[in-house]
Amino acid sequence: MKRLLYFSFLCKTVSSIRSPRSHDAALLFAVLPFSASATAAAASSTTGKHMFMAQYLIDSCGFNQEKATEASKLLKGIQSRQQPDSVLAFLKSYGFDDASVKKLVHCFPQCLLLDLEKALSPRLRAFEDLGLSPSDIIHLVRSNPSTIQMKHERIRSKIEFWQGLLSSKDALVKLIKRNRAILTFSIEKKIQPNLELLRECGLDGPKLAFVLRNCPLIVAQNADFLKSLICRAEDLGVPRTSGMFHCTLFALFNVSPEKFKMQMEFFQSFGWSEDDFVVAFQKCPTFLLASLTVLQRKMEFLINEAGYTSSYIAIRPVILTLSLERRLIPRHRILATLKSRGHCERDYKVTTYMMLSEAKFVEKYIILYKDRYPDLSELYASLNHTNGSDSGLQ
Repeated sequence: MKRLLYFSFLCKTVSSIRSPRSHDAALLFAVLPFSASATAAAASSTTGKHMFMAQYLIDSCGFNQEKATEASKLLKGIQSRQQPDSVLAFLKSYGFDDASVKKLVHCFPQCLLLDLEKALSPRLRAFEDLGLSPSDIIHLVRSNPSTIQMKHERIRSKIEFWQGLLSSKDALVKLIKRNRAILTFSIEKKIQPNLELLRECGLDGPKLAFVLRNCPLIVAQNADFLKSLICRAEDLGVPRTSGMFHCTLFALFNVSPEKFKMQMEFFQSFGWSEDDFVVAFQKCPTFLLASLTVLQRKMEFLINEAGYTSSYIAIRPVILTLSLERRLIPRHRILATLKSRGHCERDYKVTTYMMLSEAKFVEKYIILYKDRYPDLSELYASLNHTNGSDSGLQ
């Protein structure tokens, strides 16, 4: 209080005269216990720490000067090489290469402050216990460094939640490999509310498992997006009570309104009406997941080579979900070969032989004729080998 009174008196004194005198400044520094040398020393110390860590990041992690200076501001607690050296050595012994280390430190500089035994090692061990290999973990951390920021207790609780939801450790491992950000989403704020919304739509048990297995990020969206997706499905004539509602949500999540319109126009070029397209979508929403290029190749093959009309395909859209190279072409050519030799004379519908399981098809059309036509087996194998790339959806 006394210091403030002195300072107020001094300000009045200085403002009352035209120009300050040298002894005014002396009085100011005498009244206020200010040490320029102490402040300069403190600033120099802080700058020195920043310079030390900036240079360390340049030398040890390959940072440029700008990024090193920026990152060093978050590492004020480091005063020697011992702590960061131990973290870098641990990461490299685990299998992280220089590029992975650089990316991790750039995204999360504070990882250099982590205690190896109490923080870093347990976090990686949580993923190991799930069944991820070290290389899987490295890819996970490299693609999403925020996973290493979570406390290991939090990682474990999220792993347990997803594992319970999917009812399979293997399914969770596949999910994490495909969607490496999945463990970073808030269970309480985002995932749980979206799950409740899906359950209100009748999605539970196998149907919910289907959505989560094929489209897990659907429950990581904001609530408004998910509600708009549900409205789109209902506007297209697929009510919540429909057995295809879960497949419809899955398809619409991957097909934007713009792409949906483009695909409608594409099928109209083959003679479908708008109603034909919508009805086909209601029957089998997932046929729209293929690209226009793949759909065009399938339509041209089924019409020009297999001899089916566009209208026939429109009421059997499930055909368009089958792989062109692995199923449509090989099976059609086997049947065409048998017909040319006097077998399978009656007009087989495409769904009759295309929808059979692989074992059933081989039994009915290859093994049955193997004594008379041993070349069929070789032909079928060569067709599958020649057309090995899968351009469609199984």
